[in-house]
Amino acid sequence: MHSPIRALLATAIALGAIIPSALLAASPPPKGEVEILKGTDSMTVEVSLRPLEPLTPALRALLAFYALRANGGCPPGDWSKDGKTYEMSCPLTTALGLGFQCSEAHLGLVKTWFKEGIPPLLLDRKEAARIAKEGDIARACNSTPYSATHQTIWSSIKVLRRKDGTVTITGEGDWTAGPEAESGSFRNVGTYRLLADRVEVVSFREE
Repeated sequence: MHSPIRALLATAIALGAIIPSALLAASPPPKGEVEILKGTDSMTVEVSLRPLEPLTPALRALLAFYALRANGGCPPGDWSKDGKTYEMSCPLTTALGLGFQCSEAHLGLVKTWFKEGIPPLLLDRKEAARIAKEGDIARACNSTPYSATHQTIWSSIKVLRRKDGTVTITGEGDWTAGPEAESGSFRNVGTYRLLADRVEVVSFREE
């Protein structure tokens, strides 16, 4: 750090000033980490899987799990003719070629690869355990359109692949219970081991 900046920070700390996080957290992202989802609000979400292509079956299943939870940018859908299925398109699910949000293809892929259960990604741990025990992946699927009052707005999903076969995914965003209601932000970090027939959860934490 150059001496003028060091002197400025020292003066600010001495005066009890609030230092912008950009000055304190200037460390670069891990080498090889790529951002596959960027969102500015619940309606505007961009997804690009090109940096990860060709996707391995295990990595595709892992991203499909995140697509269950990260459903920003989803316009209102339509009910099927038999009235049993709400068909809504979401950017990440669509990019993975899994059809509408919470489709049988979407749910089936996650269930097949997460043989030992899913992490509590924006879920209560007891609920995640119950889903794993009962095998009811549909309970974890978020099918809220961007017109809903309650929103979980993902602003970023970053993927870091390592040579040892593990993948770390960092998700960030905000949530709101509606106009003039409670709101907040979230950050989660999950590390997974990609095997030939399954995805194993190595570690997971909410921050």
